[in-house]
Amino acid sequence: MDIKLIKEEKEGKNYQADGFKIYYRHKGMIAGDNSENVEEFIYLIVGSAEITLRDSTWTVEAPVKIEFPAKTFHRIKALTDIVFILFEK
Repeated sequence: MDIKLIKEEKEGKNYQADGFKIYYRHKGMIAGDNSENVEEFIYLIVGSAEITLRDSTWTVEAPVKIEFPAKTFHRIKALTDIVFILFEK
């Protein structure tokens, strides 16, 4: 299995693996923040994050699975440095 760096920016790094992506986000950075998504499954494996789905917001700590329905506003704000795995359907 190959894991390829696809983007490195101030927010963190994004990697592409076989069938999923791995995201590293620095404390305070945001991922998502849109409603232009397919159905997504996020596995937060390191750190804590503030999750927003539609009008609800809550805090999670790794390890946890989060599901985002397709075309639904969502956002992940890193409360610490975080690592998560993203599966898209």
